[in-house]
Amino acid sequence: MKKMPTEWKLVLLLAILFGIIGLDRFAVVYLFPVIVPELKINNTQAGAIASILAFTYAISTWLLGSYSDRHGRKGVLIFSTVFFSVMTWLTGIAKSFTAMLAIRGLLGIGEGGVFSTSVAAISENVKPEKKGLMMGVHQAFFPLLGIGLGPIIATQLNEVMPWEAVFFVVGIPGILLAYGLHKVMKNKPIAQPSGNEHPSKTEKSSTLSVLKVRNVWVATLMSCCFQSGLYVFSTFVALYLTQVVHLELSDVGFIISGWGFGGAIGMIIMPSLSDRLGRKPVVFVCSAIYGALMYLFAFSTGLSQIQMFLLLGFAGIFGFGLAPIYLAIIPAESVPAQQAGSAVGIPTGVGEMAGGVIMPIVAGGLADLFGLHITMEIVGAAFTLIAILSVLFIETAPVKTRRRQVSLTANS
Repeated sequence: MKKMPTEWKLVLLLAILFGIIGLDRFAVVYLFPVIVPELKINNTQAGAIASILAFTYAISTWLLGSYSDRHGRKGVLIFSTVFFSVMTWLTGIAKSFTAMLAIRGLLGIGEGGVFSTSVAAISENVKPEKKGLMMGVHQAFFPLLGIGLGPIIATQLNEVMPWEAVFFVVGIPGILLAYGLHKVMKNKPIAQPSGNEHPSKTEKSSTLSVLKVRNVWVATLMSCCFQSGLYVFSTFVALYLTQVVHLELSDVGFIISGWGFGGAIGMIIMPSLSDRLGRKPVVFVCSAIYGALMYLFAFSTGLSQIQMFLLLGFAGIFGFGLAPIYLAIIPAESVPAQQAGSAVGIPTGVGEMAGGVIMPIVAGGLADLFGLHITMEIVGAAFTLIAILSVLFIETAPVKTRRRQVSLTANS
């Protein structure tokens, strides 16, 4: 570790932390086949449990990301990490729908503070030409630990212990990572307002200027679609596979893990490709292919377990591969470094609100009316819209912007 470059130490620490967020967040939905009958809740209420976390996450990632722009990244990250870890432990004591709703909502406050602040910290500490790779590594751990290993960890632990104890186990790593951040991370000096300008006026101006950036708004619209697909799928896929395809819960964990393992690969490969090929074309191709594969999954209930694992693995490469590009890299490259927390927090917050809060409840209601198969069809439609929206982006990849500058200079 002593010979590892400082930027890699930071990225790997924050990457593992983001992976633990995915594990703590999705463990509850992987155990829904056990929790739902025990707490006597329906599909709409199950969607609400996922939605309340997304609601508080949305508010927290925006507010705490902006707060870290002004007061530093380290303190926000450590507080947020300890808080969401404690709330993960408390999930195991929930014995009613109301209690589960309240605790998962509080958990979202901590998790939201980690994402936008982590992205801003990485953006400040890595070289521009490595930004795609570093952001990809950081965000690859979310599907790797949260969706690849997450369903296996949650379902297999539930084989040897009550579901309540599972949440105590998965909450432990966050505390250890908070200590790691305390030892490794340094707070960078915060840029002060120039002249006699009042700080609050500068902060308001900074927020307003971010809201006027075209790429931030395109990323925000795209985030609404992406989060809809992500959280509708993750909330209902275990119920879909157990109730519609009639698989055992332990087999469901294996199948869903393919989605996460593929996603981890895609989150490294696709951002790296976008460093060379440009952000727009990679986002377009990834979203179009993922949408098509999700429609195939929705209408192919006769596939074997291995076939479903491979299908979701291949889909995950493209679906998760576009996430770091549209949600972190493009917004961060579109604004000054000191506004990166706000630029990433806005698409994340609004997307979580629309896709993570509203859509799981809507999808749960539709599933109660028409059957769980409709939840899988919603995912395909969401990513088809992303492909359409991607053409509105202004290219930000350094390799493309440098070429554009050279071309303009040559023509002038």
